[in-house]
Amino acid sequence: MYEFYITPTEYEIAEKNGISKQCLEVRIRSLGWSKFRALNEKPLKFNRLPKEWIDIARKNGICYSTFKYRVNILKLDIEIAATKPLQNRSSQAKKAYEASRKYPKEYKDLALKNGISERTFHRRLKSGWDLITASTKPPMTSREIGLLTKDKRSNFIYGNKYRAITE
Repeated sequence: MYEFYITPTEYEIAEKNGISKQCLEVRIRSLGWSKFRALNEKPLKFNRLPKEWIDIARKNGICYSTFKYRVNILKLDIEIAATKPLQNRSSQAKKAYEASRKYPKEYKDLALKNGISERTFHRRLKSGWDLITASTKPPMTSREIGLLTKDKRSNFIYGNKYRAITE
């Protein structure tokens, strides 16, 4: 038998799970669901929305689909769903940006205040520095970097590493 054939026992199983015959057929034949998923996943039950609340939502600038989504999917109270104002795009983007922030804003601002660039701050954290040290320790000057490099070179050439290589 092929995958789209639904046996009488499968119809019975679906009926026991609260899935109608038509719903089962659509799931398997039109939507291409696996039989296991089609037989076991309960259909979504949506609340009927009273007309007076739909009118209140429209008066508050909330379209029907948004109102329905708030009540049925987000499970908001019908009064809140009809009266809570919509967010504009910029506030939504700002909220999403703050929620997806990897490092706390306070430490980033502290680093900028201490003369540490954002790139240096991120590189330090990636290198395993803790937040406080990464945002407070001042960056090295060109002179300090040069002296450190000079010390490393002199240790390599005149230190034990050079002698071990030549012996």
